[in-house]
Amino acid sequence: MNGNPKKIKTENNMKRGAVLITGGGKRLGSLVALNLARKGLKILLHYNQSEAEANVTKEKIINEGGKVDLIKKEILNQSAANELIKLALRSCLNDKEIKQFTLINNASAFLYDEGKDFEEETLETHMHANFKIPALLTKSLYNNLSKKINGNVINMLDAKLFGINADHFTYTLSKFALLGLTKLAALSYAPKLRVNGVAPGITLPNPEHSLKDFERIQKLNPLLKGSSQQDIFNAITFLIKTSSITGETILVDGGAHLSPQKRDATFL
Repeated sequence: MNGNPKKIKTENNMKRGAVLITGGGKRLGSLVALNLARKGLKILLHYNQSEAEANVTKEKIINEGGKVDLIKKEILNQSAANELIKLALRSCLNDKEIKQFTLINNASAFLYDEGKDFEEETLETHMHANFKIPALLTKSLYNNLSKKINGNVINMLDAKLFGINADHFTYTLSKFALLGLTKLAALSYAPKLRVNGVAPGITLPNPEHSLKDFERIQKLNPLLKGSSQQDIFNAITFLIKTSSITGETILVDGGAHLSPQKRDATFL
């Protein structure tokens, strides 16, 4: 890092918060972390295998004057989920300004299969990463969060749930389970926790897509565009700042759910 770090401008009603982002080392999780750090939130960046990417994200946040801690943890069971939540909360103990703690369940598994021949192992992989871990982390946050701090959970869903096709069968099932968790947890853990979801459409290019293909696919939507990174940031920021919303999902997909394609975007 060269020179003095740029000082980020914080919003008064957000700089008193902390955010734990699971799978925050790369792709959308990393971009969300950087964006929220720019708003003055303390970032607790969780990763498992993506250490190099997590360190790059950390360096970017620090270079802009933000606050960030990295937490490496493989979450296999309730005990590991408890450890992650306790580590994240412990890192906030010395910051008396923190009045809100947000958990963003962003880590996800995404493997291709079809309903006619899916494997039990793939089903278990998706259900563990996309449903079980968020359920365990949300429960742990409820049980460990101080009554003096407002709790908030945001589940990263998928716009596909609102305009389905048959591709990615067990992945889609696991995200439906997460959608159900969003509503049931909002009811079960109120008023201590708010629980909401954000369901993006195709936001970042698939490694198999060229930029030209990515732009063409996004223009298949009614609005002739898909969800941008900034759109996702805006939705997440809105849910963090709006204290009367719980059990809701913000769909950000350029209207794709209104005219769903027969195949997943990967094949378009």
